[in-house]
Amino acid sequence: MRNTLFAATAALTLLAPQIAPAQTMKDDSFRSEDEGEWYHSVEFDMWEGVGGNRQVLETIIEKIESTEGARRYADAPDTLIAYGPGNWTYEFSKAGDAAIAAAQTTDDLTIKQEAYNEAIVYYHLASSPHTPAPEHVAALTKAHDAYAASAQMLPGRFSRPQIPFEGKSFGAFLHIPEGNGPFPVVVVSQGSDVSKVVALPYYREHLAARGIAMLSIDVPGMGESSAYTVRDGRTDKLHAAAVDWVRAQDFTDDKNVFVQGVSFGGTSAARIFLARPELDLAGVIFMCGPINAPFLAGPDALQHLPPLTLDGVKSRMGMPLDTELAEFAKAIEVLALGKQGLFEGEKISTPLLAINTTADPVSPLFDMEKMLARAENGDKVLIDILGHCPPRSQRQPIIANWIDGKLR
Repeated sequence: MRNTLFAATAALTLLAPQIAPAQTMKDDSFRSEDEGEWYHSVEFDMWEGVGGNRQVLETIIEKIESTEGARRYADAPDTLIAYGPGNWTYEFSKAGDAAIAAAQTTDDLTIKQEAYNEAIVYYHLASSPHTPAPEHVAALTKAHDAYAASAQMLPGRFSRPQIPFEGKSFGAFLHIPEGNGPFPVVVVSQGSDVSKVVALPYYREHLAARGIAMLSIDVPGMGESSAYTVRDGRTDKLHAAAVDWVRAQDFTDDKNVFVQGVSFGGTSAARIFLARPELDLAGVIFMCGPINAPFLAGPDALQHLPPLTLDGVKSRMGMPLDTELAEFAKAIEVLALGKQGLFEGEKISTPLLAINTTADPVSPLFDMEKMLARAENGDKVLIDILGHCPPRSQRQPIIANWIDGKLR
């Protein structure tokens, strides 16, 4: 395994293999103390960084916080039950509608695209954690449409293929760069409460200029992958189907197909690396995904996770949000890759990049090391901060450079 630094950033520290402390999964590893008891993570800087308007965002949060009414969690301002003013989904959907209206009433292409990107942020927040609730589905559908409107304004080609799998199909976003191809392709997925609509800046800012195509999918149980769940433990099944579909397309350089996943999508990336070496991928990028220990931690440990995180995984499992924690803890044991026997076996030649923080509450380093132990060609980057997953601004240039360097 190589410990090589791919981007010079003051916040990055590359560390030698180590054993992490016992998995505690404390809630404060996800949230800063000044957020209080909010159900959603309130991250103005991050929301603004991906296209939101700071003033609009702050106004929404103030409206949510000041509205009276019955709440799912009495101390969480953003859990107002009635759908109307002050309700999280209502307020962010309303902001998304306003951004769409602004996009449709201007002839300035730069302003139009910025407005569509703003709408993506608001609709995606409105849908979080992307459950089957009708208002969540409606908001995420609007996020998809806003994404398509913005993506079609980029150079190159954009489409929304339906990929068949096991008698059904799942939707994807496909970006193909300018040029004749064939192109390297990265199959990208996000977390248990983050949909594929967040990947547009990654393609626009890091992949397109390198001539790398991107196929972005939702993890099973979310959005356009909601016809499937991960109750069978095969978190990578849609990723493998996407790889097969990509290789059958004329635009693809089939020697250079990569899979990339972050958080719960990182679980999928870890499984496709460990369980499917026959795919002969050009590389797998794993980021901060739970691999084994968190899925075996039991209800006492899981109760320390944010309710939104638990609700997101319950939805991906196809379980009701009111499922008792003990039942949920037993059900997710099937996701543990060690329990599936995937830490044992021959070395795997597929290149692997593993990125994590030094203290991730649901992706302990000792699990990541067990995965890396099977890699003949493994690289590891640790970012020396507390919390779940490295920031996009730090991890994305590292990944794009790594992919560029692994092209066959």
